[in-house]
This record gives sequence, structure tokens and C-alpha cells, in this order.
Amino acid sequence: MCGISGFINFSKTFSKEELSLYASVMSDSMFHRGPNSYGIWVDEKEGVSFSHRRLSILDLSNNGHQPMESSCGRYLIVYNGEIYNFRELRERIEKSKVKFKSSTDTEVIIELVSKFGVLKTSKLLNGIFCFAIWDKKKTKLFIVRDRVGVKPVYIYKDPQTVAFASEIKALKKLPFIKLKIDYQSVSSYVRLNYIPSPYSIYKNVTKLSPGTIFEVGPNKKIKDTKYWQISNFETDKVHTSNKNSFNIIEEAVKSQMVSDVPLGVFLSGGIDSSLIASMAQKNSVKPINSFTIGFEDNQFNEAKYAKKIAKIIGTNHNEVYFRYDNLEKLLNVLPSAYDEPFADSSQLPTLLLSQITKKKVTVALSGDGGDELFAGYYRYFLAERYQKYIFKQPLLLKIILKKIINFFPKNMWDSLGSFLPNTYGGNQFGDKLLKLSNLLANPQETSFQRRIISNCNQLSLLVKDGSEKKVGYFDDEFEKLFPDITERMQVLDFLIYLPDDILTKVDRASMNHSLEVRVPFLDNNVIDHAFGLDKKYKMKNSEGKLILKKLLKNFLPSSLINRPKMGFGIPLGKLMKNNFSEKIEHYIYSKNIEKQNIYEIDYIRRLWEEHKSGRRNWQFLLWNFFVFQMWFEHWEKNS
Repeated sequence: MCGISGFINFSKTFSKEELSLYASVMSDSMFHRGPNSYGIWVDEKEGVSFSHRRLSILDLSNNGHQPMESSCGRYLIVYNGEIYNFRELRERIEKSKVKFKSSTDTEVIIELVSKFGVLKTSKLLNGIFCFAIWDKKKTKLFIVRDRVGVKPVYIYKDPQTVAFASEIKALKKLPFIKLKIDYQSVSSYVRLNYIPSPYSIYKNVTKLSPGTIFEVGPNKKIKDTKYWQISNFETDKVHTSNKNSFNIIEEAVKSQMVSDVPLGVFLSGGIDSSLIASMAQKNSVKPINSFTIGFEDNQFNEAKYAKKIAKIIGTNHNEVYFRYDNLEKLLNVLPSAYDEPFADSSQLPTLLLSQITKKKVTVALSGDGGDELFAGYYRYFLAERYQKYIFKQPLLLKIILKKIINFFPKNMWDSLGSFLPNTYGGNQFGDKLLKLSNLLANPQETSFQRRIISNCNQLSLLVKDGSEKKVGYFDDEFEKLFPDITERMQVLDFLIYLPDDILTKVDRASMNHSLEVRVPFLDNNVIDHAFGLDKKYKMKNSEGKLILKKLLKNFLPSSLINRPKMGFGIPLGKLMKNNFSEKIEHYIYSKNIEKQNIYEIDYIRRLWEEHKSGRRNWQFLLWNFFVFQMWFEHWEKNS
């Protein structure tokens, strides 16, 4: 992958030297995204600057250098991503007698734009991407993001400037723009552990929403155009066969194995990564490298299963165990790798996984997207039971049940959960019940997902400004569009949680180590297929990913397929007390915390004391607070 950046200064007051300097410093700040080469292009007359960092994947020669011009000379591009159908699209362009200078997908995009325009080109592309186009003739800037939001881009706007970059740190290199914290975004972060698109931690900076074209012209008029959206799937469900599903996913894997540099695969031992790894190895003439992170705590460790799977399918397996004495190094990386607050704690093992993977390969395939598309999350099964056994019950019964849940201590419920089947109990059973108890008197179905994905009930207890951004999770229109509760949850997770949490986590961790991660489940054809499937192919009787499990039986025995989902978690509650305690208290009891005037610090201190004593497990809220403070100290303390 790569890093892109640039800006338009409408006042046109900068010299060519100044434009070049700003382009260089923006590019340098993202060296990790593209260590192989960099390039800049400026237009003093129009006040435009483009810059690029390149991680060479296809055509390693200088022919792939960016910024790149179209053959007609009208268009200029900086691009981050991979287009998987670029060869078919190239053949289409070559019929128009365009002569290509490279074998890159970058050149295919710019020539498509030259022939068809930005909108049609965006619809033709199957891949993960973000690119910026400068139209020299119309003096227009276009920025386009892939339909799922795998590749990031931030856009800054004020009356005199529009700037863009793959990461916020590049925007911070521009001394003529001002970034101010958006406290509503802080509230959203406290609730969700991430800041949902299109918002960011700063008021004048937005994330370009997935499937969107941003356009700004010489009159400063800004326009957003959706070229793809989820409502395309409000259609009748289709029937499928195992063979049909197998072929569609396998074709996605094969197309994403095209690379001029070494390629490997993440293999956690779960359904998604195991299927991707199996298909990748099936289509490789030699053993590919697979990578996994193990944990000393058996409650979180899937490495033993990954090792067995790797042996059966024939990959060259690499595993490293997550050692807690390495935590200090990983913590120090967080604020620079995630340059806006981000508190999914699996970011720590993801950073380590990316580090060990990069030692042997430059491209890795991932199983991300499988949970959202094929119904893999526990909360989907919980929602069905909630709807069937609780939601439709009399209000008095629900109030009594709420009192019973809250009467007994959380530790008792945790103990009970360890004896129940995984689909009913599992880790943190007490916390799950306490979350549920807060929903019992709420008549709205949509409130279920809102509470499940939230860290807290009442933001005003935690932050000074309790108001927050309104995103899809709080839009009741989705209840009309998708009446089935689990299908609606999948759609919302696909639109929000997947790009803003899962994909953000992996992009920042992998690119911090100059590693490209590709996601076969998020191929256009797989997405279309998954959303067209009837629910019965995905889940039944509290079991999800039914179709994926059937496909995986082509490679693995049932004993390695039909086992409880573990996820990619760490024993965060223990780490908070045993490893992070001193650092957390440094922030909680700091004299500067009152001056910051963001958190209700007395309440945070109370949560910390309860957590230390073992009375409650406040791991997620405390990690959320801890990560924000590390971010603030790194980026904002001296602002």
C-alpha cells in the first residue's frame, strides 16, 4: 500500500518552493506507508500540491512512480490500494489504442478516468483503494474511497484550503491550518472505542465515507457523490449452492494473490482465516507463509489450532507468542500508529502480528469481513434470543428480570456463565447480563444493538460534553429498511464497525510496518453474493457462518471447524491491574487532568478503584480512557 497527501490553497499565495516543501513534509510523515520511493507534484498557478509514498507491490520499476499523469496529460493521480480486476480493465482500455508505460494498476485507473470520467471509473473498480485525481483542464480535485472503506483518507476544509491525507499526522505538517478537538467526537469515541465516519477527532477534518467521491472545483463548491451504497441490496434473496459460494470466494482469493513481492496469510485458527488460508494454499505452487499470534492464557489462545490447520493444508507456519514483557514497546507505538484516539485492545496483538509478518512477506491475506457478511458475531445470536424470549414479554416481567440481574453480584454471574454452553454464557457473562438489564424496559428493537456496541449507558457520567455524533446505529430508518433484527445488525456493522474499527485497526497496524493487508471477503463479488444470500445460509439455532463452515469441510476435519469462536482478544482486565496500573494512575491522578477538562475524572477514579478491587471489571472504559490520554499527551499536550 501507499500514503497519499496534498492540498489546494485557494488564495494561491504559495511559491513553487513552498508548495514543494509542504508536499515533502507531508510525504515524509508517512514514510512507513511507502518506504520504497516518494514523489511530489505542484502547480504554483493553481496553488495545488500532491505527494505520494510508495510501497512497491506491482511493477517494482520506476515506471510505477507517482504522482502519475494520464497519457493525454490532463489528469494526475496519487493512489493507495490494489485493484484486483485491473488486468481486465486494462484490456478494455488497450482496445482504445492507449499505450501503457507500466504494468501497474495505477496507470489503469488514470487511463480509465481519462476515458470514462471519475464516476464510471469508480463503479468499475474491484479492490481496496483511495485515490486523488487532479483535473488540470477543469481545475477540479476528486478524491475517491473504496466501497467498504478499507483504505483511509482524511479531508480538511476551511475557506482557503482543502487538504487530504491517508493519515492525520500528514495534515498536522501544514502550519497554515488549525486543528481543534471536536468534543462530540470524543463522546462518540468513549461510547464506541473509535470515531465513526465521516467524523474525526478534529472539527474541520472528516473521513471520506466509503463508496464516496469527494469533489471540489475552482469556485470552492464541494460535492459528495455516493457511487455505491448498501440500499442496493434491498432485493429478493437468492438461493445458492456450496459450489457457487466456493467458486466466488476462491476467485476472490486467487485475484488477490497477484503480487510481485512475497505474499503470506494471517491464520488465527478461526473459520474466516482458515478458509482464506486453505484456498490460498490450494492455489499456490509452493507452501505459502502463514502467521499467527499465540497467548499464554488459554482462554484467548487459538495458536494450537492454527498450527494444526497449517500442518493439514501445508503452509509454512510462523507463530509468535504475545509476551507481556513486550507491552511497553507496543504501548509506546500506539499514539503514533493510531493518530486519532482508537481503543480496540486487539490493536496490540495486531501490531505484533504485523511486525512478525513483515519479516518474511510484504503482502498478507486476512479473513476480515467474514463476521459481518456471514453472521459470525455472538451478538447476532443474542439478538435473536432477546427478540424471541424477552422483547415480546410483558413490561412487568422485564422489570422483575432487570432487578434480579442487578441484585446478584457480577462475579456470581461470571461463574454461572462458565458452566453454560458458549452460545449462552462465555467470557464476561456478568457484563453481558448487566448490558442486557439496561435494555429490558426499552420498547425499541434498535436499542438492543445500540447498547451492545456501547461502552456505557450515560455519557454524561464520563465526559463533560455528553452530546455525540449521530451515526447509523442511532438511525431508526434502518429498522424500516431491514426489518429482521439480525440482518439489520449485520448491515450496520458492515457500514460502521467494520470500516471504523476492524479495518482501521488492521490498516494502521500493518502500514506501521509497511505491510499490505488484503481482504478477500471484501471483494465486490463476495459482498454482492453475501448480501444476496438468504439468512438460512448464514445462521440458524445460534450458529453462524453456516455456508463458510460447509466450504471449509473441503479442507479440514469437523473437529477443527465446529468449536467456539474465540476472537483476537487479550486478558485486558488483568493487564490493566498488573501491567498498566502505574501508567493509568499517572494519568488519573495527574494535576493536568483537571486542566484538560474533558473527562469527569472523579467518576473515572471511582471506576479504577472498583476495577482494582475486583468488584467490577471496567476494562473497556478504562482502556478507552488510557488510550485517549496517551494520544493526547503525544499529539495535543503542547498545542
